[in-house]
Amino acid sequence: MKTVTDFRRRKEPNAVADLFRAILLSIWGVVRVPILVILAFLEPFVRLLLVGIAILSLLTGLVYLGASSPAPIPFWLMVSVSVGCLLLIPAYHFMLRLFSR
Repeated sequence: MKTVTDFRRRKEPNAVADLFRAILLSIWGVVRVPILVILAFLEPFVRLLLVGIAILSLLTGLVYLGASSPAPIPFWLMVSVSVGCLLLIPAYHFMLRLFSR
């Protein structure tokens, strides 16, 4: 009777699987590095843009909320856009970490 440890010890080298794995890793490296460079270069601009949109949308929502005329855009929609932009910043950093590994 063969146990699980017997199957683990009898792992035979498979040249085709190793070659396929090496090809996939090299393709991943060729794709990953240029994307990482572009994302790292654009990070300050993306952060500034997202924070700027968040602040401006929140201020616009507050101005419309204080105005006497009815707002063309609901206040909570503007707050949601602001929070969404702020939540995109950690998502961008996650992408940077993903491509840097």
